[in-house]
Amino acid sequence: MKVLFCASESAPYAKTGGLADVIGALPKALKGKNCDARVIMPYYKRIKEKNIAEYCGYAYIKIAERMEYVGVFHAVHEGVDFYFIDSDRYFNRDGLYGYGDDGERFAYFDFAVLEALKVINFFPDVLHLNDWQTGLIPYILKSNYHFYSEYNRIKTVYSIHNIQYQGNFPMDMMRILFMPYSSSLEFDGCINFMKAGILESNVVTTVSQTYKDEVLTDYYGYRLNNILGLRYFDFYGIINGIDDEKYNPQTDKHIYSTYSLKTVTSGKKANKEALLKEFGLSTEDVPLFGLVSRLVDQKGIDLLMPILDDVIQYSNAKFILMGSGDSKYEDFFRFMEAKYPDRFKCYIGYSDPVAQKIYAGCDIFLMPSKFEPCGLGQMIAMRYGTLPLVRETGGLKDTVQPYNEFTNEGTGFSFANFNATELKDVIFLALNTYNHNKKAWNTLVKQAMEKDYSWSSSAAKYLDIYKKITL
Repeated sequence: MKVLFCASESAPYAKTGGLADVIGALPKALKGKNCDARVIMPYYKRIKEKNIAEYCGYAYIKIAERMEYVGVFHAVHEGVDFYFIDSDRYFNRDGLYGYGDDGERFAYFDFAVLEALKVINFFPDVLHLNDWQTGLIPYILKSNYHFYSEYNRIKTVYSIHNIQYQGNFPMDMMRILFMPYSSSLEFDGCINFMKAGILESNVVTTVSQTYKDEVLTDYYGYRLNNILGLRYFDFYGIINGIDDEKYNPQTDKHIYSTYSLKTVTSGKKANKEALLKEFGLSTEDVPLFGLVSRLVDQKGIDLLMPILDDVIQYSNAKFILMGSGDSKYEDFFRFMEAKYPDRFKCYIGYSDPVAQKIYAGCDIFLMPSKFEPCGLGQMIAMRYGTLPLVRETGGLKDTVQPYNEFTNEGTGFSFANFNATELKDVIFLALNTYNHNKKAWNTLVKQAMEKDYSWSSSAAKYLDIYKKITL
């Protein structure tokens, strides 16, 4: 089985969110199951400057009445072949997204991917496409390449990582695209990359079973729920995994002290004390909350804002929160740090080493998301014996078993409605358990660490889908 992953980002080369983690890990897991899985992505400036890829060749595509150069470069990371589409016009920029010509940039990428197959002489059984940036590929494949035998047998899987971002652009963009019009491309008078991907691919997937159910509804579907309903019998929810080699408390070089399931009590204690010291907090044994997140509305930060004063004033909890995003949330974190310097610390920005230390050193990991297609933070936290506190949505609901006070079952804490009062109630439940029932707490920690959220089982499910559509 030959599979080529097409995506706008991938760890370790370029990352803005969870998509990069998926593309960095899933192909590697598939390689372990005798699948020739490779990746193709843009050759962004930040990658090019590292000079880690070798030149393979070039092609040309037609876009905006120009014959546009397509350079192809190649590198290998952890046994996986990565190909990079080079274009100074479109990708020689400091950022990945957020430009006025993003529609044209990723339309170029979608055309370039298909032309690059000739350059690398790799014609996969399956093109696995990811999010709006690759949504035009199934339609281009059908409309422009149907008369080539090598392309004719290629099947497509289209994965939705976040339906909120759909790739909507003015219809007059059609004049620069070398392909015929189809109603599959148009939604509300705009070109919609994601709609095209949904309707023109062989199979549609998303990143958890609960999120699959949610996006078929008006509330979560961002107006594409009815389009997804047309693919109901070809639509699958498969939970993401985590890279269990990178996120391993026994070998993690970023954390202060390594530990295992057997040594988790002493290991967590050592990491917690060192984390508190690094952030200038006293090291007495009190519950420590952590957060590693983009600071945007989706992540439920606005639920924390009205309750944090009460939590700090009526408990012994401390907080170490890391993230960046909307200025209103960054400013709120800075205000809370100034108001409670001995209880609340924030790190505005992102750092992998600091994130790992938070996962290892905290007791409770906050993810009160408004919606969360899959989420990786809660699974990483459990791997490090830090109990997630989440809202029951998307992958959070699928991966975190809420604490049952009567049976001691569970791997974390959860609340159902997007409501600050419910969040505060479950925070105090977690605090009470930590402060007054350490036996139950230690049981929950071990149950969380015993969960297997590696990519192995999810990769097997994707492999089943690939086999099903290529028979």
